[in-house]
Amino acid sequence: MTKVIILGDLHFGSRNANRTVEQWQRKFLEETFWPYVKNNGIKNIIQLGDYFDSRKWLGVNTLAFQRNWFVEKCDEHNVHVNMIIGNHDIPYKHTLENNSPEQILDLEPRFTIWSKPGTFTIDDVDFTMIPWMCKDNYEECFDLVKQGGDICVGHFDIEGFVMHLGAISKEGLHLSDFKNWNTVWSGHYHTQSQNQNIHYLGTPYQMNWSDANSTHGFWVFDTTDRSMEFVENPHRYFHRMYWNDSCDYDLTRIKDGYVKVNVQKKSDFEAFETFIDQINFNSPFDLRVIESYEEFSQENVKDLIELASTEKLIEEYIDEVATNSNKESVKQMMLKIYQEAMSIEEV
Repeated sequence: MTKVIILGDLHFGSRNANRTVEQWQRKFLEETFWPYVKNNGIKNIIQLGDYFDSRKWLGVNTLAFQRNWFVEKCDEHNVHVNMIIGNHDIPYKHTLENNSPEQILDLEPRFTIWSKPGTFTIDDVDFTMIPWMCKDNYEECFDLVKQGGDICVGHFDIEGFVMHLGAISKEGLHLSDFKNWNTVWSGHYHTQSQNQNIHYLGTPYQMNWSDANSTHGFWVFDTTDRSMEFVENPHRYFHRMYWNDSCDYDLTRIKDGYVKVNVQKKSDFEAFETFIDQINFNSPFDLRVIESYEEFSQENVKDLIELASTEKLIEEYIDEVATNSNKESVKQMMLKIYQEAMSIEEV
């Protein structure tokens, strides 16, 4: 029996190599991922592409981080990694040439980088690796997709699947193109979803606000019974809250996180300011307050503003003017002038 970890897009160096995001990536690797590898004797990892985030450049800090927390940890735990090339790993749109994983990791003995389609075997289970499909390799990759086999591992655009919550892919390959495979695992889309034999496994951690309400982690495949176990990443750093004259949220979780407060109703300004102070006291990395103006929508505005006719406004204005003249007489005169003016035809 062999257990193989299936690990989604890692995006090392994401959000312009943001050190806070890197901190949360480290937290996942240090506290969740590598302890699981050690405690369960894992010796094989399949990585689904987008190892790096930036297509054009890699900073020294990113290179050091991935070496310290991934490459050297693979050496430490005697783990071999089979990885494919994703669209974020390539500097050119139409070719996989000069991809960053091969430039950085090609000489690492524990890494096999699949920049071309191919198959390897663990315990009589065949894994066919298909890298990001582009103009340069499309015909070769597509022929293999149509051919079928046991387990297909790729970084695909497939029509009809969830890219992130609320957004469905409207282009790419078709589900029917993969009908000859027993199982398809794909990276690329960050949200987990499954339809028939195709399974998008998602990213191991949150990447942006689109991931705020979705579940992340990694998967463990058992070659004996072909079962899949999901191991959830408990660390979340995108926090969306809703203020409706109150908000019940565990603010101890938001340190160094991204926080967005959507204001739905704010009758008590002082209570709201106290809540914002409590958020800041817990040291988020970023705080944004989104005000809702639903109360001023077209449906509600008529309840807030009592429209008055011009005649009514004239009468109210004269009532407020300090004068010794008879205000009723002045009102009648002004209203007469207004009515005459309105009856004059435009030349």
